[in-house]
Amino acid sequence: MEYQRPLNALIIRSASFQQLDQNLPELLAAFPDHRFDMLTHEHGMKLALKYQDLNRIISYSHSGSFSIRRREPGLRGIRYDVVIIPVANLTGAGFLNVLFFSLTIKTNRRFLCNMVSDIKRVTVPAILLKGLGSVINKFVSGLLTLATYPILRLALPRMLSRLDDPSRKGNS
Repeated sequence: MEYQRPLNALIIRSASFQQLDQNLPELLAAFPDHRFDMLTHEHGMKLALKYQDLNRIISYSHSGSFSIRRREPGLRGIRYDVVIIPVANLTGAGFLNVLFFSLTIKTNRRFLCNMVSDIKRVTVPAILLKGLGSVINKFVSGLLTLATYPILRLALPRMLSRLDDPSRKGNS
């Protein structure tokens, strides 16, 4: 009989524990043959202990948000079959830092689990594309701000002074 190691999954706790209360049963059902670990910030360690289905709880050893620049030493040498990123909305918008952080973890597959427990696979190219889209969006926003600033700088004071002009009050 050949020995097979158990499948393992890591949840990167990036959403509230209230949301995880709803997500965890769905995750256990979606990945029934997996043992689950959870990575959480130090302030979440005690609350994470309530989940009996977790094999191990790992404290994120850095303060601040998850970042691709701050690898977790507690995960060094560990390979996960699945990494799951719970997000507190439907699309995962606003969780790009956690998606990028997940790239520091050795894994075969990554999944987003949104607030209604929809579980969707996310690939490395998709994460990189989201990052590129974010950079482009910031660049275009900066250009539009630069383009509109001179116009608003000149026109806005005139427009606001008209609103406060006492001679206009009788015309209403």
